[in-house]
Amino acid sequence: MNIVFLLIAIFGFILTAVLLLRKNVNKLPQQFLAFFYFIFSIYNLQTYIITDGLLTQFKWFYFWPLLLYSIISVPVYFYFKTVMDDKFTWKWQYILLFIPFLLSVIDVALVFSKPASYYNHIVENAISFPTKRFGEQYGLLSLNEHYSLRHLWQLIYLLSLIPLLRRFFKINPNDKLKVILNRWLLLFYTALTLMAFITLFFGIERMLGLNTLNISTTSLYSLQIILFLVLLLISIAPLYFPSILYGFPKNQLLVSSSITNDTNSKSQMYGLDNRELNNSLITIEQQEAFLKQGFNLKACAELLHVPAYHAAYFFYQTKGISFTAYRNKIRVEKAKQLIDSGFLESNDLYKLVYSCGFNNKSDFENNFQRFTAISFKEYISK
Repeated sequence: MNIVFLLIAIFGFILTAVLLLRKNVNKLPQQFLAFFYFIFSIYNLQTYIITDGLLTQFKWFYFWPLLLYSIISVPVYFYFKTVMDDKFTWKWQYILLFIPFLLSVIDVALVFSKPASYYNHIVENAISFPTKRFGEQYGLLSLNEHYSLRHLWQLIYLLSLIPLLRRFFKINPNDKLKVILNRWLLLFYTALTLMAFITLFFGIERMLGLNTLNISTTSLYSLQIILFLVLLLISIAPLYFPSILYGFPKNQLLVSSSITNDTNSKSQMYGLDNRELNNSLITIEQQEAFLKQGFNLKACAELLHVPAYHAAYFFYQTKGISFTAYRNKIRVEKAKQLIDSGFLESNDLYKLVYSCGFNNKSDFENNFQRFTAISFKEYISK
């Protein structure tokens, strides 16, 4: 079972990198989520090292992660707030989130202010008696008290999000990408809450003991299995919800492309950064990619660095038309430019059709009339 902790850690580091390197996404919630998975991965890696008896080779890796673990509730809380509020605004009350971190800073400073033998003694005890390491007194608090406090903090702040989540789930409940977002948030929230509750229970159990809490060894083992499954769920859930790799959501003024005049409208996007996508779209238009033969939604999505279904959603929500209609409109605009510049004086109609990206004369003429409100022949005659 120990090897699974290592696999979870490796996958978590990969997921952290993917979240940070994605383009055309709402970066702030992605960064909060990436920070959480980084801490989550460090925790699982250290658990593997301790439980597999490797701490003798990595003594330096035992104490300092306490600082990271103590702020695990911070990126989690800020991630949910940023997704639901579509922005992040610092409030002085958020300082309370950092209380476990401040206490851990004090204890880390106290431990390292003492002779090196003191730190070595703590590590040697953890190597010799790994199950008893939580009882080690650092300074103000023992390791188990730090452990319990940070998970208590995580549970409190997760529970405080319930009213916000309920309101958020009611927004655009029939929107396809919003439904996916709601499911991901609900699953992620539930898994984190279970993790916080079970780990807090273990902390209390270590302080009070089995006999005091009247808990059987079998029940305790069952809880450990449940916790293990929850940790595994948190690490693999993004595989079922790949949309989270593209960020959530972004409300902001759109940057107008070359064929859209609406620069003041706002559009809520789930998984995309409107401004970056519109900037990318302008670049694609300037490179005349829309005029290439066979340029389809998949090819456009690759240039936008998003999945095809996200690209399709982007065109419908920000342009009000499908990708195909948007592409054909650009091609018709190009045809008008070529006609007005005298292209047909030295080239035939089929050359014009091909130069604008259309496959045949019929498709060209139908789209020309659709987007200009007059037929191609009428336009020529004028």
